[in-house]
Formats: sequence, structure tokens, C-alpha cells
Amino acid sequence: MGSFIHEKQGANFKAFLFFLVLIVLCLMGDLVFAANAQVSKEGIEYAIVDTDPATAGYWTNPVYENGKGVIAFSVRGSGSMTVTLQFKCYGDSDWSDYPDGTYTTTTRILLYGNGAGVQWRAGVKDADYTSGEKSLGFDY
Repeated sequence: MGSFIHEKQGANFKAFLFFLVLIVLCLMGDLVFAANAQVSKEGIEYAIVDTDPATAGYWTNPVYENGKGVIAFSVRGSGSMTVTLQFKCYGDSDWSDYPDGTYTTTTRILLYGNGAGVQWRAGVKDADYTSGEKSLGFDY
């Protein structure tokens, strides 16, 4: 009877270790091997692009001007990719590329005089990613 209890405890311990290792690997995957992620908090909206995006590209969530009249846009990081800044006015069905709104190096610009219905987003279009990682987005 004693060996049966010992074997059962050993099996439970092995199952516990298996699930513990599985959880740790999942957490490490999110931290180490994260593929294209978004950071959304009050006043900031960023995307981190580190893998080739799908055919729709990879974009920040849209942001609106918050009544201060200015939105700060930035691109940081290394790698070879083109970041595109886009806007959409109230009633528009599609996004429009901002004039001269493609960036390949570290960039910080201020977007002034935004109308109440104007939305902004930034991202990497399909085929515009080659390698590396960039953080791109807005402080508003």
C-alpha cells in the first residue's frame, strides 16, 4: 500500500512540474518571443513591430486629438522597415497616407491643428518589413 501512495504522489508531482514548466514557457514566449504587440494606455498608443506583418499590415489603434491641439508621433528602434503615418477624417471609409509620412529612421514629430473628427494611426504595411524591431506610436 505504501508504494502505491508513493507512486501516486510521484505522478501528481510530475504533472505539477509539467504544468509549471508549460506556464513558464508560455510566459517566456510572451516576453522573449513576442511578435508584433500593442501598448495602449491613457494618453499613449504604440505598436511594436518585430516580425513581418500580415497582408493587412500591423497598425496602432487609432487615436484622436484630445483637445490640446497637438499629437506627438515617434518612431524608435533599429531594423529595416518603413513606417507609414495615416489619417482618416470623419465620414471617410479608408485611411489616407499622410503626405511625406513614411519613416525609416528614428523620428519625432508634432501633429498640430487636428480637427475633432480626425483619427491617426501608424504602422508597417505588408512588404515594408525587412528585419529588426521598431516602436511606433503616439503620445496625446
